[in-house]
Amino acid sequence: MKLLKFELYKIFSQKMVYVTFLVLILLSSMYIGKFEKTDEQTKQFYKDWEGTITSEKIMEAEASNEELNAKAEERIEEMIADGTEGSFLSENEEIMAGIYEDIAFSQRIQEAINLRLQELDSSNQYNAELEKQVLENVDLSYFSYYKGPAEIIDYTGTFGFIVTGAMLLIGLSSIYTREYSSGVDNYILSSKKGRAELTWSKLGAAMIYTLIVVGVWEAVNVASKLYLLGNLGWKAPLQFVFRYFGSPYGLNLLEFHLIQLGIHLIAAFGFAILILFISSLSKNSLLSFFISGAVFSLPFMLVEMVPLKPWLLNLVHFSYLYIMRVDFFFNSFKTVNLFGNPILYPVAAVVWMVILSAVIATVTFKVMKNKEVSI
Repeated sequence: MKLLKFELYKIFSQKMVYVTFLVLILLSSMYIGKFEKTDEQTKQFYKDWEGTITSEKIMEAEASNEELNAKAEERIEEMIADGTEGSFLSENEEIMAGIYEDIAFSQRIQEAINLRLQELDSSNQYNAELEKQVLENVDLSYFSYYKGPAEIIDYTGTFGFIVTGAMLLIGLSSIYTREYSSGVDNYILSSKKGRAELTWSKLGAAMIYTLIVVGVWEAVNVASKLYLLGNLGWKAPLQFVFRYFGSPYGLNLLEFHLIQLGIHLIAAFGFAILILFISSLSKNSLLSFFISGAVFSLPFMLVEMVPLKPWLLNLVHFSYLYIMRVDFFFNSFKTVNLFGNPILYPVAAVVWMVILSAVIATVTFKVMKNKEVSI
């Protein structure tokens, strides 16, 4: 326990940890300025439509939307005739137009799902039955104002992985190299029992540090979005978030965000273990930092800059960065073919990351066990 506390102290005593975190949070939060605080009137308009989307509500929304469009066309013609400029819908009408569009959008998604289910009935693909089972669990019948939860989810896949990756690089890259540069490694390596205890303490400290980093930016993310946009809509289906409109998973926003955070953490723990391994091999902190940084960022560069074949593109997405982002594994139906058995991408990603992390951690222990004292 003393070794663990000491390792935590060494990590959190680095001033760059706090400076980097503050800068990253400020930079990633600048986009919040585009949001205006949701007023009570908007919430009330959505509250009137909140709940199960019945056929009566759909018909009412369609009729009201047609009426609103007719009014808008009349006003546009009047403005053209008068040569005036301005908005052809009032603020309240714009809110209602958004509600009608959301309801219509959910119906279009449901139609696409129904069509896909019909196609799967006659499909011979190895994963057709699994896709059908997954799609049948999608429920788009609940409607609510969901802007707050949607933006919380979006932050994790847009900025959260950057904050986590950068903080792990800054905080953990020198976790072994500092001992090598200061000569303390000679004392550590003089006892084989001490090596294992030290490795366990560094591993434990890295996991705690990772958990704190993710926990703090998640708290900032949730607090800021809920303050500005409200706490409504956690029961809304995942497909209401545009990035996931084609998702086959029957999850609401709360369920997805918890899964999203869980997968993000698993990948973050895995990346922390990799940094420890690279640091244990390197005697230079900068070298450890840049090698770890390259492993993290190179997949993104490959995907964005190099025209990859589909199979290679899918393979690259099973990297630390993309598993930490999570969105790729849920925005459409994807499976791994394991001897004719379909494995859902989210499941495959978690299993792969757990196995990879276990292997790297085991190798790290062996490296430290066999390392010799430098003269």
